[in-house]
Amino acid sequence: MFDWSVLLQFHFLRPYWLFLVVPFAILSVLQWRRSDLGRQWEPVIAAHLLPSMIVPGSQRRLFSPLWVSIILGPLLAIAVAGPSWERGDSPFAQDSATLIIAIDLSASMNESDLQPSRLQRARDKILKLAEARGDAYTALVAYSGTAHTVLPLSNDSNMLLHYLDALSVGMLPRRGKAPESVLPIADTLLAARGNGGSLLIVSDGASDQSAAVFADWAKQNDTQLLVWGMGKTQEQLDQDTARGLNARAQPLQEAQLRNISKAANGHYERVSVDDDDLRNLLRRINRHYRLSEDSARPWLDGGIYLLPLIMLFFLLWFRTGWVLRW
Repeated sequence: MFDWSVLLQFHFLRPYWLFLVVPFAILSVLQWRRSDLGRQWEPVIAAHLLPSMIVPGSQRRLFSPLWVSIILGPLLAIAVAGPSWERGDSPFAQDSATLIIAIDLSASMNESDLQPSRLQRARDKILKLAEARGDAYTALVAYSGTAHTVLPLSNDSNMLLHYLDALSVGMLPRRGKAPESVLPIADTLLAARGNGGSLLIVSDGASDQSAAVFADWAKQNDTQLLVWGMGKTQEQLDQDTARGLNARAQPLQEAQLRNISKAANGHYERVSVDDDDLRNLLRRINRHYRLSEDSARPWLDGGIYLLPLIMLFFLLWFRTGWVLRW
């Protein structure tokens, strides 16, 4: 279905080049007058004899240099003027699309419903995400009862790999599960870059008090919140038990994670066996960046789409006798 919003965005990047139509129009009118045999012979042949001396329709054929120039002139003017209706990617997209990853190191992340553990699955997923983002700036924060910066914003994915490998459950000084403790650190890290970004919470649960804190936080900034649920729900664990699998684990607190996501107008994504969850999050990260940096993105020059047609018309000037008739 056609997107009518394109018409609202249509404009010319170099509108002054549309004045090229004027000399083309003058040239076409002059050629038209020259091809009028009646006008050419009026000074020589008597007016009552002139109509009988001229064979009509022999000069102004549709397939002629005159008619082709009438079509080619406006096409050239429009192409050079730079018609545009959509924006391209910013040349600084990879340098500016910042992401803060906050990973939960509370005791429940050692559960083995996701093999070999929730924490290890989270590591693997985060590394795939970092690889897909290339050299975009990424920071790593670890939290349980308190939050601590592990890796400041860096565009070196190898550094992220080393720091992720060093993380383990129980290494932080205070036990608990307080994702809201990440928010001040995320604000500080993003402020250092001077632009908006995304905060990704990687966890298997949250407290009932977390949603209110995230709601207040969302009112004060435009950072996008993404929540990545690691673990299986109670329904999934029951299904594993019915199949005879060892499914004794604390279930994923999906309701609490959805609550903090909803409170901050964010997006919740549950971990998947394939990479669908990864692709969904990556798409939202990129979309949020494009929306927040829309004014910095250049308009695409649509004149290039007219070039093949213009080149085909120019080929006619290589026809035998074409230039002589012009």
